[in-house]
Amino acid sequence: MRRVCSSSLLTLPLAALLVAVLAAGAGARSAPALRATTAAGSHLQVIQVEYRLILSRGIVKAGPVSLEAIDRGMDPHDLRLRAGAHGADILTPQLTPQQRWDGVVRLKPGIYQLWCSLPEHAKRGMHATLRVVR
Repeated sequence: MRRVCSSSLLTLPLAALLVAVLAAGAGARSAPALRATTAAGSHLQVIQVEYRLILSRGIVKAGPVSLEAIDRGMDPHDLRLRAGAHGADILTPQLTPQQRWDGVVRLKPGIYQLWCSLPEHAKRGMHATLRVVR
């Protein structure tokens, strides 16, 4: 005969409560991203993992772009964008694992290079190309 421990009876309600609290927190956290998206013409999400960047799309429209950078790796990462070979860098803050940053950046038409500027990260493959069109 199998005994049921009273602490295991509490596990299911506590798990349900934890899921509800996390879901409520996730909804509150994504609200600013929704506002930024409505203010911008395009949205670009960049997932950062060792050692690659995953873009939600390879082409965006010129103008204000809602940029969402998410560090899904185990190391800190940042994100740099540069139009052409001599354009000014657009910088995001360095993120710790599981942290995210949302902002609106203004992009002109052209080809942009994206990379993580932490030592050796770009060299190991943490870079991507983005096309911005009219």
